[in-house]
Amino acid sequence: MQLNVGVLGAVWIACLAAPAQAADTEVEVSKDGSVFTVIAVSRVAAPPDAAWAVLVDYEAYPDFVPNLSLSRITRREPLRVEQRGSFGVLFFRREVHTELEIDERPRAGIHFRALSGDLRRLDTELAIEPAGEGAAIRYLSRIEPDFWVPPLITAPLLKSSIRRKLQAVAVEIERRAALQDRLQ
Repeated sequence: MQLNVGVLGAVWIACLAAPAQAADTEVEVSKDGSVFTVIAVSRVAAPPDAAWAVLVDYEAYPDFVPNLSLSRITRREPLRVEQRGSFGVLFFRREVHTELEIDERPRAGIHFRALSGDLRRLDTELAIEPAGEGAAIRYLSRIEPDFWVPPLITAPLLKSSIRRKLQAVAVEIERRAALQDRLQ
């Protein structure tokens, strides 16, 4: 389900269109009552600093995160970001709006929490770690929509959406890192 998770949170509503070539991304979804837990990791061929630069570029998210139409900073202290987007499959489509409070731990991780909007709960943690010659982005999110989603498709839709979102972010990280390498 492309629930502005994140970005991310955050983040982040989004994603049914597949990006170009994408990094290695694994996603698992579980459900406890009405809360979905998503655990994912995406490995990128770029240094952690390149990953950080993309992940904190909140207002650029609509340029590379599928189905995210708005991501704008509404407040700096504490950091708040408003996001709008959509998610869905076949004949089911839903517009989603949320305001996120974001806590950045420079070059280490980001925590996103929904303050208002269409999510009863959104609590997302992104961690950036060195991984070989690149970086790993670890994603943990607890999501509870405040609207009806067809029960049989929710977990698969969420898994697919988060995978596509993380892949789109990975492609952007690698694109910017390659551009930076060419400029040096």
